[in-house]
Amino acid sequence: MALIAVAGSAVAAGAMWSDAGSGRDPRPAAAGSAGGGAVAQVLLPGPASTSRATGSASSSHSAGTSSAPGEVSAAARAVSYLGHTFTVPAGWHLVDLSGDSSRCVRFDVHAVYFGYPSAEQRCSGQADGSVQGAVLVQPSPAATTASATDDPLNQRITATLRGVQITASYGTDRSSVLSLLSHAGVPTPTEAPTNESTADVSNRVAANLGSIHSSVTPQIVGAMTQVFTGLGFDACTAPSTADMAAWTGSPFGAVGVYIGGAQRACTQPNLTASWVTAETKAGWRLMPLYVGPQVAYGTVTDPAAQGKASADDAATQASSLGLGSGALLYYDMEGGSYTAAQNATAQAFVSAWTAELHALHYHAAVYGNESGAVGAMISVWGSTTVPDVIDVANWNGNADDDPGADPADHWHGHRVHQFQGDDANATYGGVTIDIDHDYFGLAAPCGPSLSSGAVVQPRFMTSCAASPAPAPSASQ
Repeated sequence: MALIAVAGSAVAAGAMWSDAGSGRDPRPAAAGSAGGGAVAQVLLPGPASTSRATGSASSSHSAGTSSAPGEVSAAARAVSYLGHTFTVPAGWHLVDLSGDSSRCVRFDVHAVYFGYPSAEQRCSGQADGSVQGAVLVQPSPAATTASATDDPLNQRITATLRGVQITASYGTDRSSVLSLLSHAGVPTPTEAPTNESTADVSNRVAANLGSIHSSVTPQIVGAMTQVFTGLGFDACTAPSTADMAAWTGSPFGAVGVYIGGAQRACTQPNLTASWVTAETKAGWRLMPLYVGPQVAYGTVTDPAAQGKASADDAATQASSLGLGSGALLYYDMEGGSYTAAQNATAQAFVSAWTAELHALHYHAAVYGNESGAVGAMISVWGSTTVPDVIDVANWNGNADDDPGADPADHWHGHRVHQFQGDDANATYGGVTIDIDHDYFGLAAPCGPSLSSGAVVQPRFMTSCAASPAPAPSASQ
């Protein structure tokens, strides 16, 4: 285990962070998962002390508790890593990933991580709370120049310095992240384009799909999101291919993965086009989740524009994974007990999300509470554009499609129900993953045509016959 010197003492890197979902898999770390490069502590003038704090979160799509913070220094610290100096702000966690390959890299708690995230991370759930700002610094021998790009929609800066690659998710604390990067020599970020036309996004989606060489066509991969009846699970970080193979003996046939959004709490080192190809070929159905601006957090200020922009980005991220025409993409909209004003905001956002995904030839879903986003959309059925599928958050323990959440049965055959959350001990094939449990009741979609009026109803219709999904194959 690597050691980091803190305030003149030696503190094991593993003690700097504890995670409710870490350390449960006794298998050795995968080769190449440890962080590269030496982490050297250079103490700044001033008092140095440590304190222990705890934090938690609840009721989210991949709900569970967020990682409980470990030791934190009260003083700012300068850290030398691969020839660069990074000043870690006071109160932030300093994490050496080489000390524990199962450590979860999270962006919902202030932290600076050094090294490679492991393919075998043990992460607790997607946090119910705003991303606060965190920085991941990885070795990158191919990086030779300093550069930086700011993606305002995902609230993320990607940067390079000689020998390192940096991912900085700034969330609610952009100023601290910018200061940290600037002091390390990262140039002022250029801003990625926003508010693109639907035609421009459509062209980028086509280019993404065209660049993927796969034996599974985008259309088949898209179908692997549309039709399934049975149990599934979702996790904050996509499990490795080895872990997915170990779970082929589980009762689950579908897996939820977070493809993007500013509120995505966990890194996704495993989530690639090749991973999607491998898992769909093995028979796994997919639930692609996008978690961006949230009504409950007050970050939806222009719902129509933000709903469209989120759909554009979700389609871009999905297409980069090989999820093409017809794929069903879910918006994770947290929170319950919305006010009347919040209901109106959610309705405008989800309607824009749905309309734009349809324009880009994707299907649309929304995840939420019966008294939150799902309830808001049920109440405007027939008067605005509603999503093709609803995903109900109701931890009642009933493995069904929760018909009671949809009294008029509008989404009959097109409901998902998250019926249990925060299962930190789900173990199959010797592999433990912190998951939420989902029941899928998805029948077949009925073609791509839309209604001619201003109000677009779901393209999924009850007259369509459901087709059974293949069980995951043991050979993966």
